[in-house]
Amino acid sequence: MSGRVHPRSGWIAVAAITLFGLALRLICARGGLWLDEAWSVLMVHEVGTPAGVFLSINHDNNHFLNSLWLQWVGMGASPLIQRALSIATGTAAIPVAANLAVRQGRWPPLVTALLFATAPILVTLGSEARGYAPMTLCFLLALRLADRALAEGVAGERSLGMAICFVVGVLAQLTMVFGVVALIGWAAYTLWRDHGAAVAARRVAGLFGPALLALGGTLSVLWIVAERSPTGFHFGSYEAFTTMAWLRALVEVLGFSVGVPLLSPLLIAAALALLVVAPRLGASRMPLYLLAMVGFPLSIAVLRSINPGHARYYLLVALALLLLLGEVVGRALSTTGWPRRVASGTLGALLVAALWQDAVLAVNLRADPMVAIASLRARAPSGATVLFDRETGEGVLRVAASQSRYALIAARGPCPPSRFVFLDRFGGETMPLRLARCGARYRSIGRRYVRGMSGTHWALYERQP
Repeated sequence: MSGRVHPRSGWIAVAAITLFGLALRLICARGGLWLDEAWSVLMVHEVGTPAGVFLSINHDNNHFLNSLWLQWVGMGASPLIQRALSIATGTAAIPVAANLAVRQGRWPPLVTALLFATAPILVTLGSEARGYAPMTLCFLLALRLADRALAEGVAGERSLGMAICFVVGVLAQLTMVFGVVALIGWAAYTLWRDHGAAVAARRVAGLFGPALLALGGTLSVLWIVAERSPTGFHFGSYEAFTTMAWLRALVEVLGFSVGVPLLSPLLIAAALALLVVAPRLGASRMPLYLLAMVGFPLSIAVLRSINPGHARYYLLVALALLLLLGEVVGRALSTTGWPRRVASGTLGALLVAALWQDAVLAVNLRADPMVAIASLRARAPSGATVLFDRETGEGVLRVAASQSRYALIAARGPCPPSRFVFLDRFGGETMPLRLARCGARYRSIGRRYVRGMSGTHWALYERQP
């Protein structure tokens, strides 16, 4: 079977897949904002101005481009509007990813588009008000520029575009830095292997030099601002490095990339096996995939970085895995016999698993806190005073109330009287059916548990006579 097809029909198919990916993200972007999103909304609301986003927040939850968007649309905007930046950039990443495989034949672009449209990690991050989706788009655009420069032997003409991708990407999410290192390492190795050290140094400098200067200047300004802040730069959570947290995050990012979110080291073994056999199946950019999927996680372990247990920090691993799968499965579909049958079965299994997890997210909606507001409104239509167990829960419900135009008052003081109590909990923490607070008894009237990458469990209680 030929690997060629009329380019117009191929890109019509990619366009259809992109629209499908957009629909998935819109469906999964319903419901109230979860903790990190709501926290961002409250921070930008408090600083009040775009300058405050850069000068006053100094927090790892501040993804600058997303923060500017949230500030512009306002605290009371609908969740779909607040998540629109991620929806748009996450959707735009689908055809860009497909274009990266266009030289591989007919099937790799289509398979890559399907994987990027449906991968649960990308649907999740592309439907919530965070900076990971814009960063993904910037990384893929930078990869496309580097790929064309290596193929065509022209570097300097793309240096401005590379600088824009690097700066915008790091302003979207600081983990763009990991992608920058992987891109430069891949380009440098490829040029050294094919042309020698002198040519490699010259062309790497021409392609990445201006971009690195722009990126270094941006990071320096952000660092100086944080250092001069009265509070300095701070993190929402600070966890020391542990091997188990690191392994768990890697397993999660691999699982949510392919729709199999099982805590099993077999996922790591399968990813490593894919890297071993991929060169024999014709995969290109192997140095990039090795740097992203092996070198990057190992560097985190060697440096014993803080907060190693957050799967989304390893988004670069997911992007490399999906690009590699798009190439390998797509190339096999272009053959005949058993390789094509195996590839068809693999692609079918990947799509079924991914769509199943996307459906879970579409139903669960990150343990939608709007349900709590609806329960409050049903019992107290004009507004309610709520006692919050934690500050995090208060933030989530405050934003949901603002979006729902509901009058919510947080009970203050050592033991204030309150008709309602709201608990928010993370994985492993319990939420009893009954509570005792301030000499009163409370009964659960609503609760939601997270199923997926994002969200926090919560329970709402009402005081009993």
